[in-house]
Order: sequence, then C-alpha cells, then structure tokens
Amino acid sequence: MRTHVWRRAFVISVTACLIAALPAHSGNDQGDIKPGDKLQALANLHPDMQRHVLYTLNYQLPGLLPVCSEITVTKVSSRKLTFTWQGVQYEMGYEKFTQQVGVSFQQAVLTYFGSACDKAKMQKLGPADQEGIRTGQPAAGMTRDGVLFAMGRPPIHANPDLNAPQWRYWRNRYVTQSIEFDAQGKVSRVVQ
Repeated sequence: MRTHVWRRAFVISVTACLIAALPAHSGNDQGDIKPGDKLQALANLHPDMQRHVLYTLNYQLPGLLPVCSEITVTKVSSRKLTFTWQGVQYEMGYEKFTQQVGVSFQQAVLTYFGSACDKAKMQKLGPADQEGIRTGQPAAGMTRDGVLFAMGRPPIHANPDLNAPQWRYWRNRYVTQSIEFDAQGKVSRVVQ
C-alpha cells in the first residue's frame, strides 16, 4: 500500500512538472484552438508528406513544415487537429504516450503551434543552429534552442526535463535517435 501511494505521488509530481514545462500559450484568450484560427509553427515539424499527418509524439519523418509557417485550423476535436498549409490539408493526431503523462491534446498542440514564432530568438543563434534549423536536422555544435527550433520539442513522456544531458526523438514508431549535449548545452553527438 505504501509503495502504491508513493508511486501515485511521483506520477502526480512528474505530471505537474511536465505541464509546467510546456510553453506559455500565446493564442486566443480562452486558450482553446478553434476553426479559423491562423497559427504559426513554433518549430520545424516533420509530417508524413504522403499521408499528410503529424502526431503529438513528434515523429522525425523526412517531411518538413518549416518553423514560422502559417497554418489555418479547419477542424478541432479532443484527439485531432485538421489544418491547411499551402493549400494542403493535414491532420495532427493525439498519441497515447502524450495522453498518459497527463498532457491534454490542446496543450500538446500548443507545443508546436502558436500565434507567432520567435524569429528574434532564432536570428540570435549561431551558424550551426541556423543550418540545423534550415535543414530540420540536428548536428554537433547546435544549442538546445537550435535543436528545439530545428526538430520541435522532444516527446514529453520520454523527455520531461529539457536540461537533461540527452534527448530522445522517434524517427518513426520503431526507431529512435538520441541527441547528447555537453556541459555547455551544445550538441556533442547525434546517435541514430
């Protein structure tokens, strides 16, 4: 019984930390995304370009929806966001891993889309970061901020602490890649 109580307390505290670590919402006053909203990608996103889908797990597929791209929301439910980008309709789906750590679908979507991307912050980053953001790929020498713009936030369930020395992304449902940071917060190694 005592172990069960400690586990529940741990899960509650981790969930609270995860939610607190999500970016502040910069959209409408209600905090809800609704049809007709025009939002910008807060980071590069990597959709399945043939199926026109993205997931809250943030798979690092070969497609690229560049940071600061404007989208128009066409439909929202508790598990899916439908939007158009460059005249093509896309869907973002809610992954169970995101749900299991207590992050709502709206909170997860607001990790990737907001009212405006942070162009000023991106422009202050160095050449390694600029190249990574341009290609959507991590590389040695990039900063944590550069990786976040290039690849989006790593999945919350596996990366609760963005100050950790390693981040793990999923390239697809079965393959992961790790990004290791040195003591100065720069990428020291990318493990495919």
